[in-house]
Amino acid sequence: MMYQETVPAHVVNAFQGESGMPEPAGHAWDHGWRIGPVVYSRASGVAAGWSAKLRGSLHVDGVRLARPVRSTDGRFIVAGWKASTWIDGELARRVDETVLVALRLTEALAGLNGHALPPEPEASDPFVLAEHRAWEEDAPEYREITGPLQFGHADLLACTLYHGNQAPAVTDLVPFAAPRPPAYTAALVMVDGLIAGAVDDGIIDRFRHLPDIDQLLLRAVAYRRHVNELHPRGSSNARAHIRRVEDLLMSEAADTN
Repeated sequence: MMYQETVPAHVVNAFQGESGMPEPAGHAWDHGWRIGPVVYSRASGVAAGWSAKLRGSLHVDGVRLARPVRSTDGRFIVAGWKASTWIDGELARRVDETVLVALRLTEALAGLNGHALPPEPEASDPFVLAEHRAWEEDAPEYREITGPLQFGHADLLACTLYHGNQAPAVTDLVPFAAPRPPAYTAALVMVDGLIAGAVDDGIIDRFRHLPDIDQLLLRAVAYRRHVNELHPRGSSNARAHIRRVEDLLMSEAADTN
């Protein structure tokens, strides 16, 4: 028996889930399926178990996290599926607020003091390759960034839900390919918002006080450019939006160098 040819019944049973008609959970939940209070999603990538374990214990001020559901024998992953507690909310064009979520999440992750590090990423993963290529770029607009490094969230805007006046909710943790400067999570949120047309260009000035933000924005938009080039779902339409944002950020960087 399968739920709409998606979630196997034995997976639902393993997580002690309710029976019922599955409903599409949406992009923020890895296009998983909601049955009752639980979302079942494909556990793609080596970091799925790490994310589940960390979401089970991490506390972020002013932010809700989707807590993992364990199987009857204590596992986070069953037959390639993960389960998380459902949180009401929708993806929203609230980019400035999500930058603040990024800063709070970054602070919470820094507080782990090197514990709970993500696993070694898969070298063939297009997102990993894209990040490495972005940080290897050496155009004149780029300059070296010094200071502390830490792990953070590589796709926070696509994982943050809003519901009325409730605190924002983060559905998953997607680690960087390697430790990066603290404000890089915020930079990725800003760039993703600009590429999507979900925020005005003034967001750059509103968060210009963040350390090295001009350089981190350049790395973030280069990352999205490389993702679009490497990923099978990349498109010329996305390339045009990325190019517009990259031209803007290159101009901003030239003015500050």
